[in-house]
Amino acid sequence: MTVLETVQQLQQFTLAERIQVIELLLKWLKTELYQHESPRYSPKPFRACTFSLGEDIHVDRDELYTSMKTP
Repeated sequence: MTVLETVQQLQQFTLAERIQVIELLLKWLKTELYQHESPRYSPKPFRACTFSLGEDIHVDRDELYTSMKTP
């Protein structure tokens, strides 16, 4: 079946059926892309270092903003 024949056959479908065909094609294309796509990003493992500031610091946002000088 050629592309032209396929399009002519799809024109006879209802709008809901056409949307379903498009969704199926998109799903198929996505799986094809993921299977053939080489990994562009490979995350490197990392180790987080923890540290302590000595005590918890509680900041009052309203007090901080009102104490800032305006130019």
